[in-house]
Amino acid sequence: MKRKILLYILILMLGAVYGFAQDNSVICGIKASVDAELPSKWHRDGGSVTMYRPGYGFTVGGVSNIYLGKNFYFEPGISLAYSQYRYKDIEFSDSEGVIRETDPKIYKWSLQIPLVVGYTIDLSDEYSLNVFTGPQVRYAFAGGISFKNKEIAEEADEYANLWNEQRRFDLSWKVGVGIPINNFQISLEADLGITDLLKNDMSFRENRVGIGVTYYF
Repeated sequence: MKRKILLYILILMLGAVYGFAQDNSVICGIKASVDAELPSKWHRDGGSVTMYRPGYGFTVGGVSNIYLGKNFYFEPGISLAYSQYRYKDIEFSDSEGVIRETDPKIYKWSLQIPLVVGYTIDLSDEYSLNVFTGPQVRYAFAGGISFKNKEIAEEADEYANLWNEQRRFDLSWKVGVGIPINNFQISLEADLGITDLLKNDMSFRENRVGIGVTYYF
């Protein structure tokens, strides 16, 4: 039910984008970013446990900057996103009980759709600052738990499958600030996780901070 509501909101917002694009100035661009992945703890009934170590990621894709008037703009985008982080203090043993793998890597390939609204602050005739915020959807279409040990990798799928543990759909809230330089913008951004990604009775969210570079045509 929640997913249907979110999809309905996204459809309405995309329809609004099309309407704005008919009557307002639109600038397209390409954007790349590097991120520090900051997975939260697993929470339950007031307690928590650290299951993951921080990792890194990157995105590459396109954006459309739609001027709304009075220094406001709307900037939807679509990107390919890669992210990875590791388990913390987790051991995997073989059939004989011998530890063969510790702290394997979790990796994901996702489709990312940010829908942010921004405001340009004119600092002077030459310099300005953009602040922006809005929802962001990610859908992980590929990924898994990466084991170096082949024996563990063959056996682990039965009890350590990523998609049996986590959901593929993720909604976050993006906040950021950007500095325009000619046709470029350099931005500092943060994604605050909203969706509980765990399928069990505990909760967990993905957060990240990163630096983005956008080139507008």
